[in-house]
Amino acid sequence: MTIVQNKDLTAWNTFGLKVSCACFVEYGSVAELEDLWKRNRDGLGLPETGGAGDGTAFPRPILHIGRGSNLLFTKDFPGTVFHSDIKFIEVDGGSDAVSVEVGAGVLWDEFCRWCAEQGLWGPENLSGIPGETGAAAVQNIGAYGVEAKDFIRLVKCFDCITGKTVAFKVSECRYGYRESIFKTSAKGRYVVTSVCFSLSSDSRPRLEYGHVRSAVDKVLEDSGKPLTPAMVRDVILSIRNSKLPDPADVGSAGSFFKNPVVPRSDYERVASIARIRHGDDCRVPHFDAGSGFIKIPAAWLIDQCGLKGYRDGNAAVYERQPLVIVNLTGEAAPEEILAVEKKVSDTVFSRFGIRLYPEVEHI
Repeated sequence: MTIVQNKDLTAWNTFGLKVSCACFVEYGSVAELEDLWKRNRDGLGLPETGGAGDGTAFPRPILHIGRGSNLLFTKDFPGTVFHSDIKFIEVDGGSDAVSVEVGAGVLWDEFCRWCAEQGLWGPENLSGIPGETGAAAVQNIGAYGVEAKDFIRLVKCFDCITGKTVAFKVSECRYGYRESIFKTSAKGRYVVTSVCFSLSSDSRPRLEYGHVRSAVDKVLEDSGKPLTPAMVRDVILSIRNSKLPDPADVGSAGSFFKNPVVPRSDYERVASIARIRHGDDCRVPHFDAGSGFIKIPAAWLIDQCGLKGYRDGNAAVYERQPLVIVNLTGEAAPEEILAVEKKVSDTVFSRFGIRLYPEVEHI
């Protein structure tokens, strides 16, 4: 267990913003988390006071993070940041359906790489997404037609109120588009300690999204070998790397905005505006979201507003993917990221009447 006062969080947010927290606590096991709770029962969750176990108080508020890959710190954090360093991957047998439990602190892409090496299908389309496994279950990360909920079986948590460990079935997590119970009604109460996945050793590729299938077909044609999770993973990584910045090189939180899901009447208005500007042959990319709703790619809306590459000081809209806001120089202040966010949101709303909402959590 590690407790550090006045911790620099630059390496703990993928935007690379130079912010700090009053206190940083890292634990390596559920037992250490339980010990923290027993010694400081008010310090881990919702109550108003807390202690660091040495007679000093944990500064409030309390924030549990992974690698900060979906966070935008808007200023120095005045409270205590908790981080899980619980790292393990355990297999529970099976010939077809294979149950795998993964510690919350395991890097998500390390888990994806491990699955590909083992020939297990499930997370290959989510390869390359930064962050940790616990955060992936909270966020219900998704990419290329797949979401984490598609193969999550259980989410094991520590209850900061009762001090007990609990397990949520996937149906109890109330997963939606980048949503879960851990971000809504139960936010702050439960800390994910591990996630149980149901994977498959039988071939179950998901190739329907975008040009994934054509890219995979090209790989199969060139290799002359049967399709494997590793092949799909390599294709996904290649696609991501062609569009998205590596946070190690250019700070970002990946996709900054959610794709708006709107009534069909709003989609028709957007399509009409696009035809007026670009001619009758203009087609708006969209996906049926069910119940009369349509999902429109936020990247398309932003691009149509001419904002790709837009810059404000040290922050910018990424030139190769307008859904991403970047710390272009590595010196951006939170205010500069927020200014670019506002510019994008206001411009899209002004042109299309569609309000974009951030996928990134503001702290």
